[in-house]
Amino acid sequence: MTVATAPPDVPFADPEVSIVRLHGEACYWCGAVHSALTPAGSVATPAGECGVRIWFIVACPQHRDRRPR
Repeated sequence: MTVATAPPDVPFADPEVSIVRLHGEACYWCGAVHSALTPAGSVATPAGECGVRIWFIVACPQHRDRRPR
């Protein structure tokens, strides 16, 4: 069995986060969709035997300075 490991600078996403937030269609932190969304870094999720999947996330103006940890 392969253990999923992300690059050291990419944290794992909360397992409860919605897929629209991972797809960059809503603010990763609050889910806002009706505002200007800007790039906010990336997060990882387990991807079975492939290891991990890296997602490029976005943030609304209120959370644009926030980055995943």
